[in-house]
Amino acid sequence: MFQSTYENGKLLFNEFREHKIGGMSRFKIIINRNRLIEQGILKPEDQFLHLRIKNEESPLLRGVWITGPYSYYVDMRPINYDENIRYEGKEPIEFMENLKPDQAFKATLRFNKGSQVEGTDGTYCWIVDILSQLALVSFVAIKFSIRIGTSRRVTKSKKSRQVKTTILDKETFNIEEWDENTLWNLPPKYGHNKSVHLVIITHGIFSNIGCDMLYMKDKIEQVSNSVDDSINSNVIVRGYMGNMGKSERGIHYLGKRVGDYILKLVDQLQGEEKYCIDKISFIGHSLGGPTQSMAIHYIQVKRPDFFERIQPINFITLASPYLGVIGDFPFYLSVPLDMGFLGLTGRDLNLKYTPFQSKDGLYIEEGNEAFPRLILEIIPHEPIRSIFEKFTNRTLYANVVNDGIVPLRTAALMYLDWKGLANVDKVKHNEKPESNSQMELREGSHISEIPKEEDMDIKTSERLHFPNLIKEVRRKNKKFGRAQTIDVINSNIESNNKDVFKYAPDEASAVKSALSTLTAPIPSQEYIKNPEARTDSIIHDRIYRPDQLPPRHYLDRPIYKKIVYPNENVNRIQERIAREWQETMEWRKVLVKIQPDSHNNIVVRRRFTNLYGNVAVTHMANEHFGVKACEKYSKTLIR
Repeated sequence: MFQSTYENGKLLFNEFREHKIGGMSRFKIIINRNRLIEQGILKPEDQFLHLRIKNEESPLLRGVWITGPYSYYVDMRPINYDENIRYEGKEPIEFMENLKPDQAFKATLRFNKGSQVEGTDGTYCWIVDILSQLALVSFVAIKFSIRIGTSRRVTKSKKSRQVKTTILDKETFNIEEWDENTLWNLPPKYGHNKSVHLVIITHGIFSNIGCDMLYMKDKIEQVSNSVDDSINSNVIVRGYMGNMGKSERGIHYLGKRVGDYILKLVDQLQGEEKYCIDKISFIGHSLGGPTQSMAIHYIQVKRPDFFERIQPINFITLASPYLGVIGDFPFYLSVPLDMGFLGLTGRDLNLKYTPFQSKDGLYIEEGNEAFPRLILEIIPHEPIRSIFEKFTNRTLYANVVNDGIVPLRTAALMYLDWKGLANVDKVKHNEKPESNSQMELREGSHISEIPKEEDMDIKTSERLHFPNLIKEVRRKNKKFGRAQTIDVINSNIESNNKDVFKYAPDEASAVKSALSTLTAPIPSQEYIKNPEARTDSIIHDRIYRPDQLPPRHYLDRPIYKKIVYPNENVNRIQERIAREWQETMEWRKVLVKIQPDSHNNIVVRRRFTNLYGNVAVTHMANEHFGVKACEKYSKTLIR
């Protein structure tokens, strides 16, 4: 390492980097304070060093958003900090959610219990993450500098660029560095000594793998690597980075590219790198849900024996629009989607057919007229549906509130057990219904369709204790009762419909959700340090079985109703899609209550800015990659 002397202090580290969309740097700073004192770099009374990270772009770029934003997210955390354990240190956990051009992030590397490496006397460690915020284009790059010194002034000085440097030994001062490519290509814990569980993560619209899915990747690896050797599934986490900046190309295009990536990746891991892959899992956020579904569909068409050789384990989505968004977006937003505001992806999500698209990987037999035309309907259609049925777990996570991008109805596949939502009553008082990490997993028996918000006749309920979360729907609204599931024990449909709760989620606004990305409150230090202070929670966690689905509502309806009800055709399509996914498969549906903006928070897009969603990510990691899950997988054989 390098150490430079200047009249105002000593500069120990001085580097410059640049990143494009999805680019990031992680620095692990390891310092032996005793050796720094012995070498005269620190005085015995010195208790900290200074860190300075500067966005080196011109301040004129601060207002440029079309090709930007030209900013970074930065955080620095001591080695002993853990989001799920109370942090006792009095010093703040330092981060900056938006490091703009020509701005600097200044932090203090304190030598204390929080940063001291366990089992050592004078060695301290910190992790620094620097994430590019570029979102739309792939040809732009932004630069930053990172400096560590004994004084604030020496890290700020412009003369530091020309100061001569001398080498410090790694025993005294060492910095390990990773970028997005090295972090997303880490080897499994046990190398070639055990078979591998491959986990594929897929990002959403205007998102990326390298930065936005990093927290989820870290949690999966942390949980999986802590499992006992005897049952550890030896996880490798990967994600396709080639779709960044291409969100408008359509679900078929995006999914096909992810599918090709997976096929090549598996061939490489099993061929050149000589790993034995026996399990595979898929995790998708937002548009990543339909994209990974299309990828699975594509893989089965192109390589029918793929899922015979590799066991499909987890199919997981977080806030994904299974049914599109046409029923949940207002008219003034649906029309631009039809007209190509989000390209082919917008039309796909608005359930509109676009002719002359490539059919590669869609059909097992060319010209198969039995298949539907809409991509969201094609994906789970037979004969590919049998592959989704093979997954050991099918789990969806959905936001109950604060998500106008992918509202509850489409994220939860239309049907829910509203009687099982009594736990929501505690949300009003910001209480945790049950443990944030685990709830009792139940099986639902009373399931209702989630109504579209424009169909609701809503009034504030005086008898409910949580008016801001759940509103009562007048009984003349039949959207709930008509989809009420037959109780497996008592199959009296009429009786079940009488008893069903007439509740609906609070109206979500796409405009508010977009604005909340810019205006959402930043978590307090108490929230960051103390898990007990957090009120975000899992309010519903239940297994839904095919025999609990109600009869089809839009089957054999009179033609005149298509005229009376303009949305009749859309409702019919969405019902078909929802039932296609659920008529032959069990689903685990997990509903979460997260503070704004919940669509990005549910995957903790940025470690501290979006920490509100830690409850969802931790639950997902523990339930699907923790001890109990690995015990189950260790007994699972290829079907």
